[in-house]
Amino acid sequence: MKNSTVLDVRELECAYGTVKVLSGISFQLEPGTILGIAGENGAGKSTLVKCICGLLKPAAGQIQRQVPAAAIHQEFNLAPDLTVAENIFLGREPECGSMLKKKFMAEKTEQLLDSLGVSITPETLVSALTVAEKQMVEIAKAVGSDSGILIMDEPTTVLTQTETEKLFSLVRALTAQGKAVIYISHKLDEVLSLCSRIMVLRDGAMAGMYNASELTPRLLAEKMVGRELSRIFPDKLPPPAGVPKLEVEHLCARGVNDISFSLHAGEILGVAGLNGAGRSELAETLFGLRKITAGTVRINGKEIRLRSVRDALKNKIAFLTEDRQGSGLLLDFPIDLNMTLAALPEYKKAGFLDFKKIARKALQYIKSFNLKCASPAQAVRHLSGGNQQKAAIAKCLDTAPEIFIFDEPTRGVDVGARREIYDFVHSLAGKGAACLLISSDLEEVLGLCRRIMVIRNGSCAGIVSGEELTEQHIIRKAAGVEK
Repeated sequence: MKNSTVLDVRELECAYGTVKVLSGISFQLEPGTILGIAGENGAGKSTLVKCICGLLKPAAGQIQRQVPAAAIHQEFNLAPDLTVAENIFLGREPECGSMLKKKFMAEKTEQLLDSLGVSITPETLVSALTVAEKQMVEIAKAVGSDSGILIMDEPTTVLTQTETEKLFSLVRALTAQGKAVIYISHKLDEVLSLCSRIMVLRDGAMAGMYNASELTPRLLAEKMVGRELSRIFPDKLPPPAGVPKLEVEHLCARGVNDISFSLHAGEILGVAGLNGAGRSELAETLFGLRKITAGTVRINGKEIRLRSVRDALKNKIAFLTEDRQGSGLLLDFPIDLNMTLAALPEYKKAGFLDFKKIARKALQYIKSFNLKCASPAQAVRHLSGGNQQKAAIAKCLDTAPEIFIFDEPTRGVDVGARREIYDFVHSLAGKGAACLLISSDLEEVLGLCRRIMVIRNGSCAGIVSGEELTEQHIIRKAAGVEK
């Protein structure tokens, strides 16, 4: 390996059991460069990262590194009961005799977070952080490791545009110092703007290595899926008619401050706002996870009480959480049990679970969602991020909901699976379900919704529709510069 190369991967192969997930991967990485990796869910991107970091042993091939590598994995790898500083220094704690240098850890953590523009105190427990804040801690942890190779696997899925720009500035500064970066993202415009070269993976094999200047987002997406792509968004549903399915008036809870809105059957109502504005808090309140302190909720004109998740399920409300691994799925359970977990009473026979019925139902979902897996008995942990998301959606769907709340439904999902999820949401609403779509991706809510509710500081900053349905109007309302 030449001295100018910090990573040399040759003819790499990897498999999970009998399922081959990587085959014949070869590339080199030079110091001071940013290599992008693009591919659909299940293409092998995260598996490649684990092989490079030594977390998985390849079945064949060689990986030669001249410097250590640190990775920001697609799913969080933090200890929730430790502080931010303790997580950032986990495994490399500075010591003075038998005592930790806690003051040094706190100061260094504060410097790292300041470089990312994050206002989190080093003493804060990770369990108290939002999803976006946890992501920034993961980034700070990797940057602070002082490794020569920094691997970023979907680092911006829950970040705002401002946070993303600060991260990119930091990445460029690190490469100017000679560090090498591998950047993986389903946000193709990010990959194209940040990276000089892009490697495309398809079904575990290299589909090509390209200069970023040769590609556009559409052309890159077509190389990922191996075919020409049609429009990503389905045609918008017709405006809803009749009385609302869901009516919320002056709703208050922890993180929710006097929110009112209505949602019709057959409608997809978008919910936009900055991270921490209260979008997820609203969803959790409507699903019985947060105590309602004031206000009323009506379904089909009848006032209901939402004191628990049981109440929400009884009233045919489903909730797809933004944190699929933390609270949406049981990672070590098989796919079929995860998919049917929310409706287990429906699978009882003579007081016992009917596992044949569970497996049959799971096979239906696997087919309809085009979920890539070895079998319904495969542990969810071994699925790609996008296929985990499909399993989480199937789990919510299994309760036959009439009101479906989606919180970041395409987080960490590739362009092909994203279109499948959009088609599913569109079809669900087209069949009469009332859908609440929370997303940080403005293109997503603008592409699917006729009305978008903007949340700011836990309150409704306005509902945008018609000619005002633009990114500019939404951002102004979210920032509080337009009423």
